[in-house]
Amino acid sequence: MSAPRGVTPLVVFLFLGGAVFTFDRWRGGDDRATRTIEIGELQLAGIRERWTVQWDRPPTEAELRGLVNDAIREEILYREALRLGLDRDDTIVRRRLAQKMTFMLEDGVGVDPPDEATVVAYHAAHGNRYREPRRTTFVHVYLSRDRREDPEADAAMLLDQLTTGPPNAWRQLGDPFMLLREYADRSDQEIAELFGSDFAGVLGDLPPNGWRGPVRSAYGVHLVRVVARADAQQLPLDEIRERVIQDLLADRRRELNQTAFDELRERYDVQVGDLGASQSDTS
Repeated sequence: MSAPRGVTPLVVFLFLGGAVFTFDRWRGGDDRATRTIEIGELQLAGIRERWTVQWDRPPTEAELRGLVNDAIREEILYREALRLGLDRDDTIVRRRLAQKMTFMLEDGVGVDPPDEATVVAYHAAHGNRYREPRRTTFVHVYLSRDRREDPEADAAMLLDQLTTGPPNAWRQLGDPFMLLREYADRSDQEIAELFGSDFAGVLGDLPPNGWRGPVRSAYGVHLVRVVARADAQQLPLDEIRERVIQDLLADRRRELNQTAFDELRERYDVQVGDLGASQSDTS
């Protein structure tokens, strides 16, 4: 009998496995048997098939291992939910039960407010989270590769005009550009998203004031003048105290949730078939 359209073999396996587990519990089956989880070759094939259909390639060994771990986690949470009776009067199947068990784990975790020393230490240990990125204000003149035979040579001539000409001469020089000709207070990441990482890297090394170039981007060639730059800086704790506290509590809650789940997993004998190397690993 084939599975209904849109239902993967893994889902069918998990659903039937849950039904068998429920029946066994109803008739007083051996508890040790219900604590054995086996991911056999049939189930592994279903996991591979689902991934392949979604991504148009077989999973790597690492990806397959992650998918199997996800399936095991879901099975454990599902069985614990059944053990606690969370399936009663609830028409939503497996994933909903696993979610309920996850919510119970989270609700059962109490995180005390941190003291000042802990907040200070957390802020210092996670400095990269609380840094204001470097920001640059700049203007540029664009030279199109499609419109010019040698945009680099033209840039050299325009550079002299920009250096010796009126301050606003740049507004009339160069070729039409699909984006803006001046940008204010943009981070390196924002500049890279607009012009490409190579352009952002070169721009970051240019000193303020004075025209420089040519600088290449994903669009063509540019002459650039850095108007102003604000270096990256560490945000002081007093300005972001509430944000730091919330991050600290969230990290603690995740750690406690993971510990609670690990304790649940220890109750189970997890058996996984030979993952093997996928075709993408050996090709």
